[in-house]
Amino acid sequence: MSVFDTIRIAASGLTAQRLRMDVAASNLANAQSTRTQGGAAGVPYEEEAVVFQAQQMGPMAAAQGVSAVAIVKSTRPDTRVYDPGNPDADAKGFVNYPNVDVASEMTDMMGAARSYQVNATAAQAAKQQALDALDLGKA
Repeated sequence: MSVFDTIRIAASGLTAQRLRMDVAASNLANAQSTRTQGGAAGVPYEEEAVVFQAQQMGPMAAAQGVSAVAIVKSTRPDTRVYDPGNPDADAKGFVNYPNVDVASEMTDMMGAARSYQVNATAAQAAKQQALDALDLGKA
């Protein structure tokens, strides 16, 4: 595996983890939304998750990066909260909130941030290795 394969693998990880953070941030931002874009009451947002798969990044079998293949909606039911004073409450006094689990999203975002950091470190190490090899050739 070449140093460039290593950098491509780390770059695919960086891209994947950035997308994972973007989706988690979107889920968190919409966790309390109760209206659609048109302004109607109801559940305007459904929690999303990213689906990843291995992707061959070089001629060797060990050179596998990652790519996002889909962003899927959650199958969990929406959250109904009894709040008759809320202007978006239905006739029975319940308000529908998106099915976003805030604790799970924060955990996912922290995991994505750590994975992003590890991929950045791997790319930097591969770059440094290539630079060190060039320095050896100068001597």
